[in-house]
Amino acid sequence: MRITALQPQVNNPDRVNVAVDGQFLLGVHALLVYQMGLKVDQELTPEQLAQLREGEAQQQAVERALGFLALRPRSREEIRRYLRRKDTPSELIDAVLERLEQLELVNDRDFTTFWVESRDRFSPRGARALKSELRMKGVKREVVDELVSSEQDEERVEEAARKKAQMLARQPGMDYTTFARRLGSFLQRRGFNYDITTRTVRALWKELREETPGEDDVPE
Repeated sequence: MRITALQPQVNNPDRVNVAVDGQFLLGVHALLVYQMGLKVDQELTPEQLAQLREGEAQQQAVERALGFLALRPRSREEIRRYLRRKDTPSELIDAVLERLEQLELVNDRDFTTFWVESRDRFSPRGARALKSELRMKGVKREVVDELVSSEQDEERVEEAARKKAQMLARQPGMDYTTFARRLGSFLQRRGFNYDITTRTVRALWKELREETPGEDDVPE
């Protein structure tokens, strides 16, 4: 097989149409052509053709993973699961993950930091919930335990509770028992333990009642 044309595709100049013996053979990423040093009039061996096909399959899987990563950072396991859903062969998935790590686009420690910071900013949760979420995303337990602790739960719980508490306190006829039950359940679903939840509920009720006096006091 003799290469008779290497033509950039009209709609995607990053891809090249390869023709052999005057006939179209396949389209591949331009990077593969460059890496293999392919040129017009060069003989294309069966081994090189197999390398081209394998390289193209891997490049397509990498681009699929990059599209997935464009939405937000991902854990290794999230990417693995995504590529499996796209029927990517397991050997290709391993190669893609290795490539992404080399490009510093996948790192479970960085992902864990991103996830915790994102939750703290937009939807605070306790350490228990954060650890559960990260383990569900395939982050190894030792990484999660190292980077996520309950020491910041005291700060997180007030941020998580305040908006919900204000909404509950504005409801007509709201008493402490109902307030505590609803806010406490909300905070426990967010992964905060009983002690922190109880202290926070009491503190917020007292604070909000001071703003609207005359309502029920906190039971002793």
